[in-house]
Amino acid sequence: MHEKKIYKGYFTVPAVLMYTILFIVPVVLNIIFSFTDWNAIKITGETATYNGLSNYKKIFQNKELTKVILRTIYYACVTTIFKNIIGFLLALAFNEGLKTKNILRAIFFLPAMLSPLIIGLMFGTIFMKNGFFNQLLQMIGFGNVSVAWLTTKGTALNTAMFVEVWKQVGFNMVIYLAGLQFIDKSYYEAASVDGATKFQEILYITVPRIIPSFIINLLLNLSQGLKAFDIVFVLTGGGPAGATELINTFVFKEFGKGLYGMSAAYGVIVFIITAIFGVIVLQIKDNND
Repeated sequence: MHEKKIYKGYFTVPAVLMYTILFIVPVVLNIIFSFTDWNAIKITGETATYNGLSNYKKIFQNKELTKVILRTIYYACVTTIFKNIIGFLLALAFNEGLKTKNILRAIFFLPAMLSPLIIGLMFGTIFMKNGFFNQLLQMIGFGNVSVAWLTTKGTALNTAMFVEVWKQVGFNMVIYLAGLQFIDKSYYEAASVDGATKFQEILYITVPRIIPSFIINLLLNLSQGLKAFDIVFVLTGGGPAGATELINTFVFKEFGKGLYGMSAAYGVIVFIITAIFGVIVLQIKDNND
């Protein structure tokens, strides 16, 4: 009998070292600088002075902050729901014996590989007042609802969320496809013999067995939504009139003003909110194990 091979602990040193340098150290430094008055005048961290909770007090005295935080949570939750639902439905469709399933999988996954800048330029043109989308609406008789979708306050945020979902739904599809591949086909054969409908097979066989895939997508999408920046910034820049302002676009603007300590404090708030949602999702996972 062969004994189980045990690797030495020092094999983990490179990974731990890399993680510490690239994640732990930046996070700790960001927290430290959030308690300072570091700014463009005090250009180096060495000249910054400790100012306690001053940055955090200013942040929470800002009446716009509550709206920005709630808008960010709304953005994260709505995009997460649609990414998961559409991604799951696509995975179910492309897990069948379609001859073109590999091509279709690649087509739907392709947007996840595109640069946010290219996506922003593309959809910025599509959703402009005289863009392709409004021309399409006019062709089918809905020209009366045509607006500049990304520069109108009532539609800008939902339009940006649509683009976010379009970009990432293929990635969610791939995660669900991976989960579907591990489900034993004998379950479906037994269900078919018992006269189960397709919906019953999905509800009682498929869904319970792809919970790990669901947890992965939930964690990734919530984290991505709460830290959203690139798509929104390229599409709207946080406008019009702050209608699409999210926490990270807010942080970027504070950093652009040279208020580095203040932007670090915003970063800590983003980190805490993301961590809270992460803990909630992991708790849900533990309860289902």
